[in-house]
Amino acid sequence: MSVKTFWKNSTVNKLIMIFTFLWIVLSVIFGIYDLKISEFLFDSENQAGNLVQSFGEIPGILFGLFAIFTFWAGSKFRSKKQKIIVFTGGLLISTGLITYLAKLFFEYFKAYFNFVSIRGISLALMAILVSLFGFYLFKTKLQKFSEKNYLFAKLSMLLIVISGLIVQFLKFLWGRIRYEDIVNGLGNFTAWYIPQGITGGSSFPSGHVFLAWVLIPLFLIINKNKISKNIALLLTILFGLFISYERVIIGAHYTSDVLFSTGIVILIFLFLYKKYFPKKSNLPTEKVRKIKKINQAKHL
Repeated sequence: MSVKTFWKNSTVNKLIMIFTFLWIVLSVIFGIYDLKISEFLFDSENQAGNLVQSFGEIPGILFGLFAIFTFWAGSKFRSKKQKIIVFTGGLLISTGLITYLAKLFFEYFKAYFNFVSIRGISLALMAILVSLFGFYLFKTKLQKFSEKNYLFAKLSMLLIVISGLIVQFLKFLWGRIRYEDIVNGLGNFTAWYIPQGITGGSSFPSGHVFLAWVLIPLFLIINKNKISKNIALLLTILFGLFISYERVIIGAHYTSDVLFSTGIVILIFLFLYKKYFPKKSNLPTEKVRKIKKINQAKHL
């Protein structure tokens, strides 16, 4: 398929090409001005930035749990083995998310603990119980809702897993030092395109921003009207931009760090959306007309 054909094929294809172009341009700009932007914006005492540091991941975590429970309840399994595998995987992921959520609150109130302790084990058991309750609630009380929104949940699950693995893999291997650590004399600045290996640094890309942008599929479960969908989409975009800005403000990330998390999530979302939510308007015009005529004839 040529670039011209890909462009004309659908609106989603146009968005993929436009966003990819913007990503490339911004990655070049931030590769040059990353450090200067951080020096200009840095404010370690910024209240909004510090709140985002502590609680900015929570909406994404809750969304992930919502998607897992909805996906499980709406799934139709071919065999008992497949059902066990999906349930086990979902339980492990949801338990991990709930445990991490509890860890955020403990850290905020400076109640640090070791997971290999009575408090840590108790927390893990509590997370398992909460997960099991979530699976039960969505399978019994919210079964119709889950079946109706199965594709939304499937897309959201894949978005979280695929983009999450990529972000964490890059974090582990890139070893980029955060700007706040440079200010404190704990390392030196490196450009985003020069990986440092496993150094313990985890600036590139941003985990907070990844968890902010995974909320973008939320508009898919709104069925009232197009205006409501657009408002929901706009709010998730504004939230993603807000989290990105605040992470740079307090020196936790550079602009390129938040750019790459944004790019990874949005491009994966667009490809998944194209796969699971194809539009009838993508059909050739003549075929659309024939389908309409056939449907009209059936109602005569």
